[in-house]
Amino acid sequence: MVILALESTAPSASAAVVEDGKLLSEMFLNVGLTHSVTLLPLVKNALELAELSVDDVDAVAVNSGPGSFTGVRIGVSLAKGIAQPADKKCIPVSTLEAIAYPFSDSDCIVASVMDARCRQVYGAFFLAENGKITRLTDDDAFSFEVLAEKISSFTKKVVLAGDGADIAYEHLKDKNLNVSVANPALRYQHASSVAFIAEQNINKNENILSYSQLTPTYLRLPQAERELKLKKENKK
Repeated sequence: MVILALESTAPSASAAVVEDGKLLSEMFLNVGLTHSVTLLPLVKNALELAELSVDDVDAVAVNSGPGSFTGVRIGVSLAKGIAQPADKKCIPVSTLEAIAYPFSDSDCIVASVMDARCRQVYGAFFLAENGKITRLTDDDAFSFEVLAEKISSFTKKVVLAGDGADIAYEHLKDKNLNVSVANPALRYQHASSVAFIAEQNINKNENILSYSQLTPTYLRLPQAERELKLKKENKK
């Protein structure tokens, strides 16, 4: 089975092609360009380097959130557009799970954190041991103070990963917690992780959608909607 995977939920963007558990190609950028400009060329290059075309793809996987509202929409929209003509399978993957995936052999707790602005992160915790990643908490949005409380409840070392790792560590480093920041090679989510997680889901016949069922996953309203809601509440 050939899986094309997309990732555009944070400042970085990537596309990968996996076939039967083997990574054939992956393109990754972290230069701050708009994903509407970069993601489609990444997809085309990943397919070209794998010597495949869209017709060869059996399923399209995408990080469906949480993350940047615009980035999530771009990734999900492109995945739907690729899948629709031939009604290919679509597999949504949690961005936070994709962040944790590369740490399966690390014997630690992975705190997947993304910068949600407003002194908050999107976050979830995963146990990494024996080559497996086990989810410990649901995806959520919470403050740095709550993040510190959650980390203090674990006895294992906690590794911060994701685009929010650095800013989170700045708020945690003086709290006497057993926490560190992942090295840059593992810190950011990659489309290859999305593809491998999607492959696991396909093998278990779980979370497989049609293009029409695929939607973004948001943990809170976009800022514009939050501000509009606040204005309406203040007028009451």
